[in-house]
Amino acid sequence: MLVKEKNRREIDDKLKSLGNYVKIDYLLNCLKQPIDFDTKRYVLVKLAELYKEKKMFLESGKMMQNAAPINTTNRAMISDHIFSAEMFVKAGNFNYADIAFEKALSCAGDNQRFEIKQIKIDMYKSQAENYLKNDKRNNAVNAFEKLIELNLAPSERKEVQDKLLSLYDRLGKIKEYYNLKKAM
Repeated sequence: MLVKEKNRREIDDKLKSLGNYVKIDYLLNCLKQPIDFDTKRYVLVKLAELYKEKKMFLESGKMMQNAAPINTTNRAMISDHIFSAEMFVKAGNFNYADIAFEKALSCAGDNQRFEIKQIKIDMYKSQAENYLKNDKRNNAVNAFEKLIELNLAPSERKEVQDKLLSLYDRLGKIKEYYNLKKAM
């Protein structure tokens, strides 16, 4: 698709007449054109939103990760990295999520670090519970194992360990079950 539009307003006007998948293709083609930083950020954020709508979380996270460094304030950069991490967590890609959280932490001041770490714990816990609710036990194990690596309160740690024990038992992971039982 040939892209003639060069600024944010022209691109936004063009998007109004397109369907979702054609919008994605059009915006990807916009990124290949020489455009200013503000327009590039707009295109990346729009792509992230479209991918999120279509439950293409990994792609959404990647777009937001690319948009984050184009921000002018640390607060906006942190927000973009956290959004990116959320999308990676929903996609089940915890390594990318950890990288996004580290980038958010590197932009944050001392008072924001605790808040970001708590958001990380909440996201992992929410995703693990979502996997359990949808009976995706292997994915739930991965999420709970990632969660157990974090700095949890003793009561939270015990709760996560209990859920992991139950999952290991139901999945027949005998070695992991006994290793965790011994560690408790």
